[in-house]
Amino acid sequence: MRPDLIVKNRKLNRLLGVAGVILSCVMFFLAFWNIGWLYRLVGLCAIIYYLVDIEQGLEESHAITRSVRIILIVIGVLYMGLSMVCVFVNVDVLLRIFGLTGAGYLGFKSYQLVRSGISNKKLKLADSLIAVFLSVFPAILLIIYAFWYFWLILLAFTLLYNLVHLIVRIKIRIKIERGPTNREL
Repeated sequence: MRPDLIVKNRKLNRLLGVAGVILSCVMFFLAFWNIGWLYRLVGLCAIIYYLVDIEQGLEESHAITRSVRIILIVIGVLYMGLSMVCVFVNVDVLLRIFGLTGAGYLGFKSYQLVRSGISNKKLKLADSLIAVFLSVFPAILLIIYAFWYFWLILLAFTLLYNLVHLIVRIKIRIKIERGPTNREL
C-alpha cells in the first residue's frame, strides 16, 4: 500500500485491526463450541476481505472517483448484508454467494496481476469490472448447472492463478537481481 494511503486510512486500519482481533477471538470460541458456525464466519470474513481488497486495489491505482467509490461501497454493504442474512437462514445460499465473490475476486486479481505485475500499468475501472463480470457470469452458469463442477473449476483456477503469480514474482526478482545496481552511498 502506498504511504499516503496508509496515513490517510490510519483510523480505518486501526478499526479493521480491532475488528480482526475480535473476530479471531470469536472464531476461536466457535471452533470449540460449534464448527458449523465457524465455517459460516470464515465464509463471511472472506467475502468482506474480497470486497475490501478490490476497492483498495482500485483506489491505489486511482481508477475510481469518489462517487464511484460510494456506489461500490453501497453495493458491497448490500452484498454483505445479504451474506449475513444467509448465515442465519440458509448456509447453502451463503456458499453460493461466497463462491460467486471468490470467482469475481479471482477475475479481478488475475487482471491486476497482468496489468500491474506484467505490464506495469495502473488499473482501469472499466477493465476491472469487465474482468469481474467475465469471471462471475460463467460461475453463475456453473452454479445453476452443477454446484460440484463449480467448486472444482474454481479450485483449479485458483491454483492456476497462484502458479502464475509465483512465476511473475520470480521473474521480477530475477530481473531486479540481474539489473544494474547503484553502488554509490
